[in-house]
Amino acid sequence: MIRWFFDIPSKLIHWRLNLVRTLGAYVPWLRRDDGSMKVHAGTLVDLFATILSGRRHLSARDADAALDILRYTFPEVEHRWLSNRFERSMRANLTVADVLASAASGRDETERMAIALEVLSLLINTGDPRMIGELFDQVTYGLELPGTANLLRQLLMTPDVEAQEPAYSVGFSAGIGAEVSLPEQDKGISFRLIRCSRLVLVVNDGSKPIVVRGRHLAPGGVMPLTNGQVVLLPSGPLSFEDFAFFLDCKRSGKQEVCYISLDNGALQISRVRSRASEVRVNMGLACEVEVLRPEVEFMVDGRRLYPGENVRMAYYSSFTLDGEGPFSMGEVQNSMSDIGRRFRLDPGTRKLRVTNLPEKARKGDMLLTPGLASGVVLEVSFSSATNSGWLEVVEASMPLLLNGRPVRGRVSLRDGDVVHLNAYHALRCRFSAGVLDEEYHAIRTLSVEGVTKEFMRSGRVLDNIDLTVKRGEMVCILGPSGSGKSTLLSMLAGHLPPTRGCIRYNNQLLYSAPDLIRPYIAFIPREDILDAAMSVSEHIAQATIIRRPRLTRSERARRVNAILKFLGLTHIASRRVGEMNARTISDGERTRLNLGLDLAGIADVFLLDEPISGLSTSDAKLVMQTMLNMSRDKMVIATMHRPSTAILNQFQKVLVLDHGGQMAYWGDVPGMMRYFRKAAVDMAIDVSEEARTAGGADYVFEVLEAPLSWHDRRRRQHPRLWQERFEGYRFRNVMGHHHEGGAPRTLYEGTLEFPPAPRRSVMQLWRLFRIWAVRTFLGRVRSRMGLYTMLLEGPVLALLISLTLRASSSPEYTFATALHIPSYLFLAIIVAMFFGLTGAASEVLKDRALLKREGNAKVFVTGYVLAKALVLTGLSAVQSALFLWVGNAILEIHEMFLIYLGTMTLTAFIGVSLSLLVSVFAKTERAALNMVPLLLIPQILMAGAIVRFDEMNQFIPWSAHRTDEHGRLKPGRVPLVAEFCPLRYSFEMMVVDQASKNVWERERETIQEKVDELKAQPHLNNREFEEFKLLKMALLHIAAIGADDPEQAKAAVRQVRRAAVNGYEKSYRQVIAGLEQQGKGKPSVKSFYVNDRIVMLDESAEIQRVSRDTLDRPEIFLARRQPLPWGNTGKAPDDPGYSADEGTVPTPWKDSLLLFLMGVVPLFITGRVLKRRLEKAR
Repeated sequence: MIRWFFDIPSKLIHWRLNLVRTLGAYVPWLRRDDGSMKVHAGTLVDLFATILSGRRHLSARDADAALDILRYTFPEVEHRWLSNRFERSMRANLTVADVLASAASGRDETERMAIALEVLSLLINTGDPRMIGELFDQVTYGLELPGTANLLRQLLMTPDVEAQEPAYSVGFSAGIGAEVSLPEQDKGISFRLIRCSRLVLVVNDGSKPIVVRGRHLAPGGVMPLTNGQVVLLPSGPLSFEDFAFFLDCKRSGKQEVCYISLDNGALQISRVRSRASEVRVNMGLACEVEVLRPEVEFMVDGRRLYPGENVRMAYYSSFTLDGEGPFSMGEVQNSMSDIGRRFRLDPGTRKLRVTNLPEKARKGDMLLTPGLASGVVLEVSFSSATNSGWLEVVEASMPLLLNGRPVRGRVSLRDGDVVHLNAYHALRCRFSAGVLDEEYHAIRTLSVEGVTKEFMRSGRVLDNIDLTVKRGEMVCILGPSGSGKSTLLSMLAGHLPPTRGCIRYNNQLLYSAPDLIRPYIAFIPREDILDAAMSVSEHIAQATIIRRPRLTRSERARRVNAILKFLGLTHIASRRVGEMNARTISDGERTRLNLGLDLAGIADVFLLDEPISGLSTSDAKLVMQTMLNMSRDKMVIATMHRPSTAILNQFQKVLVLDHGGQMAYWGDVPGMMRYFRKAAVDMAIDVSEEARTAGGADYVFEVLEAPLSWHDRRRRQHPRLWQERFEGYRFRNVMGHHHEGGAPRTLYEGTLEFPPAPRRSVMQLWRLFRIWAVRTFLGRVRSRMGLYTMLLEGPVLALLISLTLRASSSPEYTFATALHIPSYLFLAIIVAMFFGLTGAASEVLKDRALLKREGNAKVFVTGYVLAKALVLTGLSAVQSALFLWVGNAILEIHEMFLIYLGTMTLTAFIGVSLSLLVSVFAKTERAALNMVPLLLIPQILMAGAIVRFDEMNQFIPWSAHRTDEHGRLKPGRVPLVAEFCPLRYSFEMMVVDQASKNVWERERETIQEKVDELKAQPHLNNREFEEFKLLKMALLHIAAIGADDPEQAKAAVRQVRRAAVNGYEKSYRQVIAGLEQQGKGKPSVKSFYVNDRIVMLDESAEIQRVSRDTLDRPEIFLARRQPLPWGNTGKAPDDPGYSADEGTVPTPWKDSLLLFLMGVVPLFITGRVLKRRLEKAR
């Protein structure tokens, strides 16, 4: 038996493998190929473990080495999951044939080839020749790739072998004849990149080891490479994005063309030739350069190039143009990547395939920039003679637009048409020029022009700030506390308009169209917005949905994996973040995760407020490395207080602010040191030896804040003088033609304007709502102490209340004679209101920083408020259920659980709504919690349970129509102020439900309705008369029969009702005789369900409702029915046809509707106020 139990995992694995092999090709979702790295890694781990388990002697040391190889191959997968999967696969005793059949099922040849290559790389790393030989032959046959084993072995194990389709490869070396040339510093290094589907392998063919993903790859070694990872060479790092460009050039065989000109010492790069163009550059595996005009002086390696000459240059090569420079071809290529790709159409080709999925790109296809839009595969047919064509959508996960109209099936194309993959990514047809242009929106320049900010109380905090930042630059803002650093970031983020001056992104004023530009800006304040209850990967996944709700599940999974790899957080992906002091993850990991939340969106500008404040040196280095990676094709601006020299040197530009927001310096870091060293000499400022040695920010601040003398700590120079000195310095540099840098500038012709935010679909709104609901729920249930408190709060209160109120007028406690059932019902709704008020008192308040952070992504406020209300109401309902479960059992209340629970849940909903409204206006959590008694205690007083309405203060102006001639409330009337009290309606519902919906009363009412129906008939025949007598007898018997327990009592009253309604006297008498015999000497069935105190309240209210002497139809508190405002018939009680029930509705119906509205109105106000505040903050 025990052995069978332990065989269950292996049996399940076998069952799943057989199912996938049989149905995988026909049911795509069965393979769960959602792009998750775990799914792919799981297939390889199963296959690798199965191959290893075939060896006769596999020691623990061998297994550990194999596991290390898997960790080395899949660094982005959690090691614990990897080891568990490997161990389970080793124990499952799978056959290689089964695993291979499962891996091959539903995959095309390219995907199967990629699996074979990755398996071969694993086997090579084991170093076992037998496994590389015969076992790999078995792998290729199992993957339905017969005859490819030798070719694949030769590809990975023989240097300089070129891959054949469907794979392709690019070689890198510093030798002669290399496909991609490396600098002289990399002599002796040679490696290849091999791509097949999504797999990219690095094969070291050289004589020296290289560093891949932070680990040494020995000669002959093979290692996978994925997005965000780098290969470190002596000459510098090469990123996965760099390799993707070369791989695409090799696959397509095409080159990108650009034109270079010079403007005031800076390169201008354009995709279109103009009169100013001086040089044409064809960029592929190498650069081919041609000078266009004879007067152009283009120098490379000391040699001038003339028109008609073509020179092949490597990307590391430098050149000068008209005496300016040097520039490098790598800078030109990086600048070209900002404006999208241009694909030149071959006149001899009639059809072109276009995709943004690298794994689906074939030779000759146009590969668009991946990741900017959902995956698409298009076919473009064109005619160079008519400058027209056709577009056919082969595959698309999201709808495409052609000139703003949806694309359905096959549509015609004209010259100049734009195919939008989404609002930010498009393909422009230029058939007349013979090209297709990829266009996507990106922020490339930020210009701050004379920006000044003044506040009413604090005065001027920023004074005349001027600067320009380009895409790819990382900027540091230095300054003492109070110098306006955070204010400047808020202004750049679009949250705070300047008093004077302007801020431009791509030459468009930020505050002229803020809603269009803000989605491209990510403002990352210093507040920690991470949820302690959520894991690292859950944070990234939810941030992805909020910023890009259009993505499908598989695209979202791939993006989350890519961001985790980019941040270096894959090893802690499933770990909860925890509180700041819990140390679940380190401070540096928290900061990197905080940065990574905005990587999921479309932001091009990242504004960071003191990102490394309080971090250790090692954590600060990791955060800075993440920021450097972000700035490769983005714009990163970060404030710092006093960074170390090593950190400061990683920034391209630095802005130094002095007190009052005065601009003390703007430029590069070396220039800053030269500037302040010269200032110290000119002003005879004595700088300490420590500051001179440290340099950087310490030196700058010591010069800025130099005291007048050792005994007078006032500053030697006013901030205004530092600003004037820098303005003079910058003016002299401009007049002397000393430009701030020679980085290339790009002319962006025909690029996309800032598009309006796309309208969200119902599915996208559902995803956003679900995100807030899940976040709220996890925040409550994943805290162990919070969960225990929530679950125990209801039972403990119920125990205390019910034990106190368990008293009876008879010697033995019974429900019928219980004295405090009305009090229990009132306390139950107080508890429900308490659950709602305390559960949401600080919800919006604690999310304030998060909502501000997500503001630029346009928060779905309605979904946020509804998610909070529904989740918190649901949790309060659980607490109420636990309360009733204990309290009803002790007080012996039967068959009322669900009815009570509905009323308590509705009451808790109102409490949640009121509490959310308070949370919007409260400034602190203490203020929000202090509002709870102010909301609860007046309701307790005005509910009519503790103090009767007619016994309240008679001098309070209740309203004229509710009082008599002495100013006192009429019996049963409700004061006007109590009409706005939710607990008054909840208490009324509870009492009326207990009186009218208990089991005994429901069965009695059924019989009474039949009696009333027969009474209303003018004449009764014999059968109807006999039925009438039988029903009258049933009304007497139903109150007289006895029972042992509530279940027996319920069965008895139902038997009486069924027998009476059936109308057969003989069978009825038999039933009654049996019940009387059974219940002889036992408590009556009525005593189990009807309470005397509730009956007194019910009868009193009903008497007041029925016996009235005026034409008005008043609302009577605790009556079973309430009049409708339009239900007054104008009849007096003595008028013919008068009925007290005419024009009325059951009290629970009316009270439920009013309570629901009392909960919805605060939610509506909460949403409106929150939306307005977020818009103002934006």
